Amino acid sequence: MTDSRQRLDLGATVTEAQRLLDHGSPEEATALLAGAAASAPNSELELWQGLALLTEGLTQIARNDAAAPTTLRRGAELLDAHEASPPHALDIGGLVGWARHLVAELGDAPAYPDAPPIPRFRLP
Repeated sequence: MTDSRQRLDLGATVTEAQRLLDHGSPEEATALLAGAAASAPNSELELWQGLALLTEGLTQIARNDAAAPTTLRRGAELLDAHEASPPHALDIGGLVGWARHLVAELGDAPAYPDAPPIPRFRLP
């Protein structure tokens, strides 16, 4: 019996999530990635949750939500375990570095930037 959780094309999901981020829709990207987590193989569950947390962190920055650094840190922690063999051609090291750099930049700032840098899920 095949695992129905693997029916979603996860590579295409990454591409669509990137497109959504590039067009200023981190909330939609978060919903897409969270949905992918529900369809992903068990071995990738934390990977997809981590990606969703990174995009959620961008939404929180846009809302000036103080939880953004914590969300970004947690997303980076979940992704970190996949750096040795990243699936779907993901740039795990780049994403983790982006999140940690952004958290450091946010620091204790009273307000977050209007346009934080957008992560690249894959190397160009």
